[in-house]
Amino acid sequence: MSKLKAGDVIAVPCEIAPGPSSDEKLVSFEAVNGLVTGFVRTHELKPKGNGWVIRATVLKVKRDAIEVRVYGSFFNTNGLADIRLEMALAA
Repeated sequence: MSKLKAGDVIAVPCEIAPGPSSDEKLVSFEAVNGLVTGFVRTHELKPKGNGWVIRATVLKVKRDAIEVRVYGSFFNTNGLADIRLEMALAA
């Protein structure tokens, strides 16, 4: 992956489970401060290898992490999360 910058769209590995409707899934992904869990529309997800990834927009590249916005309704964040650099995949 080339050098990341604000505005780039990346993919973050996640786990999914059935959601409240056919067009929403319950997702969980690891952030620097712990597990982020909430509901995401299916168009924000795609299969990758044996798992799933969620689309995220880079807001800021930090020394050891990337601040991203993930679109959905989360229990423990407003959609902003810091993820480890190695978690970012090309979308």
